Amino acid sequence: MNHSHLYIRLPFLFLLVLTLLTSCQRAQTPTKTTNAPATEEAEPTLPLRRVDVRGTVIRKVYDQGQVTLEVEGTNSQYARFTRAFVLVTPITQIIGLDGKTISMNELYEGQNVAILLRGGGQGNMVGVGVARKLWLEERY
Repeated sequence: MNHSHLYIRLPFLFLLVLTLLTSCQRAQTPTKTTNAPATEEAEPTLPLRRVDVRGTVIRKVYDQGQVTLEVEGTNSQYARFTRAFVLVTPITQIIGLDGKTISMNELYEGQNVAILLRGGGQGNMVGVGVARKLWLEERY
């Protein structure tokens, strides 16, 4: 019985399996991990200086567990849109004035907000998008 073909193909098969196993391991390993305990200080509780939308909520519509906000602001070099229609879903992170997470039921018309949109939103002067993170701001 001639096993020479087996001895030739076995190293290539071994390398292929090794490559697949190491590539799968790297794809599932989280990046930037630390052994330190997670704290709320890791996430910024103050609004970022540059956001997608910064302004006042002029309309709030609640429908089927989601809230649509119409936000109108002023021209600013630190905001992409002066006006936006933003969908706030249950997974949107909403940060209150005290830096703690609040519910979307605590949003109301007349509040000042800063919003980051998923994917940056769409539009030129008027933005449309889904909120990723929303901060309440002091009245200005």
